[in-house]
Amino acid sequence: MQKILNFCFEIEFYLKIAISCTIVQQVFYLLLNNIEINFITQVLLYWVVGSISFYSIGLLIEKGIKSNDILKNKLSARVNKVKNQPFPSFTFKGIIAGEIKAFISALIILYLAPEVHRGNSLLLNLGWFLMRIVAADFCFYVAHRLLHTRLLQKIHLKHHEFRDSSSFVAGHKSFVEYIIVTITDVLPIFIFGYDITQLCAWSVIGNIYNLEGHSSLSIFFIPSDFHDLHHTCFNGNYGIQGFWDRVFNTLNPPTKKPRIIFPMSFIEDITIKSSISNDTKST
Repeated sequence: MQKILNFCFEIEFYLKIAISCTIVQQVFYLLLNNIEINFITQVLLYWVVGSISFYSIGLLIEKGIKSNDILKNKLSARVNKVKNQPFPSFTFKGIIAGEIKAFISALIILYLAPEVHRGNSLLLNLGWFLMRIVAADFCFYVAHRLLHTRLLQKIHLKHHEFRDSSSFVAGHKSFVEYIIVTITDVLPIFIFGYDITQLCAWSVIGNIYNLEGHSSLSIFFIPSDFHDLHHTCFNGNYGIQGFWDRVFNTLNPPTKKPRIIFPMSFIEDITIKSSISNDTKST
C-alpha cells in the first residue's frame, strides 16, 4: 500500500505540472494566435516571459509570502533546521550577466529545436507537457547526479554554498553548471519539438516550481522538503521530484506536507492516522 501511495505521490507532481502548463498555454494561445511571430520575436518573447516570471515570482515568494510570519510558518516545508545564512544581493552587473546568458540560451534553443504548431488541443498539449516534465526530470537527474561525482562536483559547489535556501538560490550557479542544466532542460524540446506558446507556458510554470522548490516553502507544487534535504545533506534527491530517485534508489525520504492541495499526502496522512487509531483501539 505504501509503495502505491509513494508512486501516486510522485505522479501527482507530474500531473499538476502538466495540467498547469496546459492552462497557461491556452492563455498564450489566445493572446498570440492571430499574430504573426517571426524567429527574432519568438526569441525575445521566450526570453522576456522567462525573465519577468523568474524575478516577479521570486520576489512574490521572498518579499510577499516570507515576510508574513503566519504564512511562512504555515507553508514551511523545512523539517531539519539549519543555521540562517545571508543570501547574495542583486547587483546590476549580476542581473545583466544573467540576462545575457538567458537571451543567448533562448536564441540557441529556438534556432536548433524543431518548431511544431500544435494549436490549442487540450489533450495534445497535456500529453506534450506530461512527456516534457518526465523527460526533463530524467535528464536533470542524470546531470545533477554527475555533478555530485568527484570529477564534476567543483562545478556544482557554488549552488551548494547555501544549506539554508531561498528562492533565488535556484539561479545561483557557476557558468559551466548553467550550461549543463540548460542542456538538460532543452533536450526534451529537441525530442518533442516546440510550439512557442508551449515554451512560454513551460517558462512560467517551470520558474514557479523551481523557485518554490528552493524557497523552503510548500505552496502549490512542492509537497515535501525533498530539495531542502538535498541542500542539507548534499547527497541524494537529485531529481526535480522524487520519481527517478525512487527508481535508482537515491531517495533521501522527504517529509510530506499533508494538505488538501496535495491530495496524495492528505490521503496518506488520513490512512496513517486511521491505522494508528485502529491499533490503539485494538489494544
